Order: sequence, then structure tokens, then C-alpha cells
Amino acid sequence: MKFFIHVICLLTSFSLFAQQGQWPGGGGKGGNWKDMAERMKVGHFYGKIVDSTNNKGVEFASVQLIGNVFDTTTKQMKKDVVIAGQLTESNGDFSLEKINVMGKFKLKISAMGYTQKEIPVSFDVDMDKIKSGGMSMLGAMDRDLGNIRIRSSVTQLKEVNIIAEAPAMELKLDKKVFNVEKNMVSTGGTAEDVLKQVPSVSVDMDGNVSLRNSSPQIFVDGKPTTLTIDQIPADAIQSIEVITNPSAKYDASGGGGGILNIVLKKDKRMGYNGNVRAGIDQRGKVNGGCDLNTRQGKINVFVSGNLNQRKSLMTGTTDRENLIGFPLTTISQDQNTTNTMSFAMGRAGFDWFKDNRNTFTFSGNFVQGMFKSDDNLTTKTDTLHPSYSDYTTYNRFSPTNRQFKNYGGSFQYKHIFPKEGEEWTADLNYNKASFVSGGNYFTNYYKSSGDAIGSQVVQNMDGNGYTEIFTGQTDFVIPLKEKTKIETGVRGSYRNFLSKTDNFLKNDSTGEFYLIKNQSTNYKFNDQVYAGYVTYSRQINKFSYQAGLRGESSFYTGQIIDSNQTFKNTFPVSLFPSAFTSYELNPKNTFQLSYSRRINRPTFFQLIPFTDYSDSMNLKRGNPKLKPEFTHSIELSYLNTFNQANNILITGYFKATTGLISNFQEREYDSTLHKFAIINTYQNANASYVYGGEFTSKNAIKKWLDVTMNVNVYYSIIDANNLQASLINKQFSWFVKGTATLKLPKNFSIQLSPEYRSKASVPVSSGGGGRYGGGMGGGGPMGGGNLATPQGYIQAKFDMDAAIKFEFLKQRAASITVSMRDIFSSDISETITNSYLFNQTTTRIRDPHFVRVNFSYRFGKFDTSLFKRKNNKVNTEGMDMGM
Repeated sequence: MKFFIHVICLLTSFSLFAQQGQWPGGGGKGGNWKDMAERMKVGHFYGKIVDSTNNKGVEFASVQLIGNVFDTTTKQMKKDVVIAGQLTESNGDFSLEKINVMGKFKLKISAMGYTQKEIPVSFDVDMDKIKSGGMSMLGAMDRDLGNIRIRSSVTQLKEVNIIAEAPAMELKLDKKVFNVEKNMVSTGGTAEDVLKQVPSVSVDMDGNVSLRNSSPQIFVDGKPTTLTIDQIPADAIQSIEVITNPSAKYDASGGGGGILNIVLKKDKRMGYNGNVRAGIDQRGKVNGGCDLNTRQGKINVFVSGNLNQRKSLMTGTTDRENLIGFPLTTISQDQNTTNTMSFAMGRAGFDWFKDNRNTFTFSGNFVQGMFKSDDNLTTKTDTLHPSYSDYTTYNRFSPTNRQFKNYGGSFQYKHIFPKEGEEWTADLNYNKASFVSGGNYFTNYYKSSGDAIGSQVVQNMDGNGYTEIFTGQTDFVIPLKEKTKIETGVRGSYRNFLSKTDNFLKNDSTGEFYLIKNQSTNYKFNDQVYAGYVTYSRQINKFSYQAGLRGESSFYTGQIIDSNQTFKNTFPVSLFPSAFTSYELNPKNTFQLSYSRRINRPTFFQLIPFTDYSDSMNLKRGNPKLKPEFTHSIELSYLNTFNQANNILITGYFKATTGLISNFQEREYDSTLHKFAIINTYQNANASYVYGGEFTSKNAIKKWLDVTMNVNVYYSIIDANNLQASLINKQFSWFVKGTATLKLPKNFSIQLSPEYRSKASVPVSSGGGGRYGGGMGGGGPMGGGNLATPQGYIQAKFDMDAAIKFEFLKQRAASITVSMRDIFSSDISETITNSYLFNQTTTRIRDPHFVRVNFSYRFGKFDTSLFKRKNNKVNTEGMDMGM
């Protein structure tokens, strides 16, 4: 907590300097010298003393920091006082802390057998840049002095940023950073609740995520994950990074949707800090968790645990008018579903700062939980023919459950070279998710009179499987000149997937279940992606540019085990160029133009040629002949940074996708049902085009009111002439979402998060990150929720979430938050499908005016001497730590 106080005081001090233009002295305009100087002592110098001939560290060298000190007794300036000092470690490292960041100093180095050396050092704080937001105040607090060679000149390395309390949202040209801690309405929820609040992002009823109406690639801590978004607690998330047009450095997968990176909580401050929390919702389901970070010397340890429960209620209707067959019929369907979820998540790891140049990080996670669903479906089929007055109905009740385990580990290594900006990183990651599922389906058929038709049909479905992902990556940053650098790296990804489902039907006469082979599956797949990239960056005055090229080889093989049927897709080499240029008109105004080419590979559920009969109105089947889709993306952005509290980002974008993976309805004879049926499958359409503009702003309108706003306007075209003559879907759409936070008296605050979406085409290539999506390879059990289709659209809707928060105890360490989602019960998902086969309207709503109450308490001590045995007899003469 002391750290936050230092930061706030430092900001206040900077403000005073800016207003008065002088160093504060006793009794002068600047106020009390001693108090102000104490507030400024948050700086940190570190580096290494090396032998100039062999570059080996010099042990036991004396390092002293010398500066001027104001004597509060004599009211006079004392010159050349030793501010801090120490003897270097065995490898030559030294670290001097609690230094006034506004001072000018000399560093004096002496060692037996070496020539004494003095060099000037400072934190180079630029007040104009800090006021304009062009320089990070926190970045100026840490200064790496590099390898200091005795009898040689000093090499200064780049600054290392220490992050204090982050703003609700940071706008940058290459990405937006959404700070989850500042979002009250998602408190106690999951990543699904968080992503609903993020600008540019949408989450549908099934948990499928879209970014600017396209499916993004979802990472956790910058890496692929087997976790789904409803398996990640909101309270474990630090921030969401939104990268709409990634460079060649990033994976080319994910199509035109870009990348969403979920950054989990982790701290590296000296001392210890943590947070404990607990909550309950209106249905009696609880959530809770804790985070703990502790750092002393070269070791930083982080541990967290979370428990989440939820009971979700969904109601829906489907009305279909069939346009083929005799007699023509209409179908009405009512659905009521209760989903119960519970899971526990644990994370742990540590950083080992071997020295000032080398850092090792080890971490692991484990998640275990279950989903239960009770689904009640009533379907009525009526005829439109005047000679047929009868109708039939059936009711199906299906309790299902799914238990899962998810675990993984990672290793990271980072080496910083003495040359400014030069570094090498390496990452190894492994994740595995396994599941066991089961369900019973009870179906009864009735005449219009209400009399039963036959006996109850009972089915049983059992399943199990797993998915595992291994990735390895290494990256180099090589500065050529002061403002020119090359970045390069290689990456490999290997994924295995196995799933088995057995469908049984009960024999009425014997009471036993027998296997329905053509409705059972047993399949596996393996995909591998190997990539390498290189980017070249250069800055010339106010103009900078970056050119990059990424090469990827992908290999995909799938097998239906029981029939030994195999299928594969192989792309030995695909190239993905990118280019970025930016021009800084002045420190507050910057323009950027960017281009990238990306790929979206079909998921396993889109490829597997297995027909899902779980819903007779919506039979689903994959297409093993699907090919990847390729997207060209262009963006022109303008960023205006008025100050750190007020800025705007305006972006115009264009996306062109060839071979669009789309949802498509076909009619064919089904040998299992012994009749013609409509199959929902997947096809590569000709292309899609999106023209759009986006406006995002972050404004502190008043001291008590912060507002963020995101407006997206776009025109989309889906060309599916290759699938059906003259089949083109054109749609003009827009949406606006925002967050308003009001700070009220007595430590109360209120947050409102409204969103409006106009009529829109179904999101392009959705299917990433939804329920079961992250771990099972696509959004939903059979590819899930919405997918781009030339045969439909989504109706307009409006919804709003809200929360109120009360903070109390010293330094507002504790808080109580009450949140409500969909306060107007208006978050209704309505999808319209029009084809030559049928016209259909599907409407669903889930958990309106849902209330949660959460308590949180944070604690900690920012102390560099934590755990050290104190020696009160140390001679401190001449080591005046105050300025």
C-alpha cells in the first residue's frame, strides 16, 4: 500500500513542479521541503560493475551514490553527501533503492586493483512529456545503468516500467488495454462477463466471442489455452488486451478477428500484497478466492485460488415455416434450460531474478469442475394444408452433465543484454484438458387430442475425451542503431484431440440399452503449426515504420477410429506479411497505417463428418473438405492524447476474406431418420468484405465522472454465389457500448455499462472461446453458437448492466460491490434465418436482472527489507538516505 501512496504523492509533486516551475524549498511556494522530498524517494538505480578487459563482474566493488542534501536545521544545502551505497555481489551486480527521482547524482565506483571512476547519473524526468502523457511517470522510477566498465564509459540500458494503479482503459495505436479491476459489473463472474464489457468485443448467448463482428484468437498470458472463457474467474484477471491488427510477430491464426489476450494477475513489487474476496448471487451460488504475491531479493512467489458457482436460466422459442415438402408445415418450439456450473481454479509460480540480466519464471495451474444442464423442449408440428387439420407435439427432457479437469505448466526465460534494447526470451508451455460427459433423453409424442403416441423413447449418451497443447517459442530483439531494430523468432505448436461418444437407445420390451452405431462417434485429430518471423523497425524523426514477414507450415490429420476413416489438410508454407507506419504530428497526436494477412483454419467440429441428432430441428454435421480462409486487413488510426485522463482513438478499417467458412443449410435424405432432413453444415463461401469505422474515447469529464465510449459502424457483404445462385447478404450495422463510473460521497461509486447493437449479419467465423470452445476446439459441442451465414441476420437489441460499490477501512482496503446484469430484461438474442428451405425465427434470453454481492479486501506491505533480519548496530554515518 505504501507503494500506491508514493505514486500518488509523486504525481502530486510533479503537478506542483509543473505549476510553479521550481524546486520546492522550506517555506517557499513549493511547501515543506522535508515532506516533499520524502514523497520523491521512490527511485531505483541498478547495474553491474565489470572488468573492462574480460567483461567479468567485479566482486566487492564499492558503489556510492553522491548528491546534494538540504539540511532542514541550518536551512542550507549540503553538497556531495553519500546518498546510498553498497558492495557489489559476486557477479558485480548492485542495486540502490529509495532514491529521489528529481535529483542529479554522481556514481562513485572503487575497487582494489582498479582505477576509481565517477559518472553522472539521474532519472531524466521530462516534465513536459509527463504532463502530455508522452512519458510514463512510473517508467522513470527504475533506471538500469547497464554494465559499468572500470576505465571505460557507461552504457545505459532502457528503463524498466513499474506499473502502479492502472487506468480503467489504456488506448494505444496497436492495442487497447482494459483493466478488469476497474470494472465493477463483472465482479464475482467469469471471463465471459468481463469480455462483455470490453470495447469492440461482443459475447453471444452461447459464450461465443466476436471482435468487430469477427472471431478473434483467444490467449491467456500470451499463449494458447485449453481453458474456456467460463472456466476463468473474472477476479483472477488483471487486464484484457485487444489487438485488432496484429503484426507478423503474432500467430497468423484467428482470421480477421485479431487477438484477445487475457492477462492473469501477478505482481513483482518488493514485499508482499494480496487480496481475499467472497460473494453470493440471488440464487444462493457462491464465489470466492484469494491472491498472494511476495517478493524478497531475487525470488517473487505468486499463488492464487478461486471458487465459482452459478445457476443460469435460459428460455427460448423457435418458429419455423417450412417451404418444401407436402404438406407444408410449421414448427413451434419452446425451450427452458437450467445450467448449473461449479469449478475451482488454482495457480502458483515463482520468478527467479538470477541477476540484473537473467530472469526465470515457472508457473502452473489446475482447474476442476462440472457443468449440469436440465433442458425441457416442447415442439409442435402443424400443417398448412386445409385437408390436414391435425398436429403433433413432442416433449423432450434431457438432464446432462459434463465434468472436466484442466492443468498446465509453463517456463519462461528472459535475458537482457548490456546493449540498450537487446534481449532474448524463450517460452515452453503445456496444457491438457480432459472431460467425461453423460446425458439422458426422455421423449414423449402426443396427438392434438393430447393422447400419447407410443411409449416414451429413452436414450442415453456417454462421452469422454481430452485435448492437449504443447507450444515452444523463442524471440530475439536486436537493435542495430539507436532507433533501428530487428525482431525475429520461431514457434512450434502441437495439439492432440480425442473424443468418444456412445449413444444408446432403450429397448421397451427388454428394458436394456443397445448401442446406436450410426449415432455414436470415436475420433481423434492432430494439428501442428510451425512458424518463424522477422520484423524490421526504424524511426526517422517523427516518422517510424515496421515491415514484417511470417511463414507458417500447418499439418492437420483426423481419424474416425471405428471406421478407420481419415482426412487431412496440409499447407507446407503460407506467408503472412505485415506493415505498419506511424507519424507523430506532436506528442499528443499520432497517425498509424497498418496492413496484415491472416488465416483462420477450420476447427475439428467443423471438419468431422459426424451428424449430431440431439436436436431434430437442427441436425449438424462437419465438412472434411473445408479449407482455411484468408483475410487481408487494413487499418488507419488516429490517436489524440490530451492527457493521461482524456484521449480518443479513431480507426477506419477494411477486411477482405476469401474462402469464408460459413454455416449453410442443405436438404438431403438421411438413412438414420429414413426421410429427407435439413442439415446444418459448413461450406467455404466465395468471400466476405467489411468496411468500418470505430471511435473509442476515455474521458474524465469531472473529478467524479469517468466515461469510456466505443462506437463501431460497418458495412458487411457475404458473397455465397458459389453455394447458391445470387446468394449475397449485405448489411449496414453499428453498435455502441460504454461505461460510466460516478464517484459519490462517502466512498460510494456507481458504474453503468449500456450497449446497443443494430440489426447485423451473423458474426463472421464465430466459434472461438465459447462454452467448451477453448478446450474442445470450437465454440460449443458441435462448433457452437453463431457462425457467418449468408442466409440470416441478428435483430437489434439493447441491454445495460450496473453496479454500486462501497469502499471502507484505511486507504479503502475493503469494498462491497452489488452488481446486476441486464437490468431492463432486454438482452434478447433474436436470429432470423431465410433460405429456400425454410424461414425461421429463434429468440432466447438468459438471466435477466441477475444480482451478485461481493466483498473484497486487499492487503500488503511494500518493503524492500521484508524477511531480512534487521541489524540496528549497522554504522550509518555518512549514509544519509534523506534528501
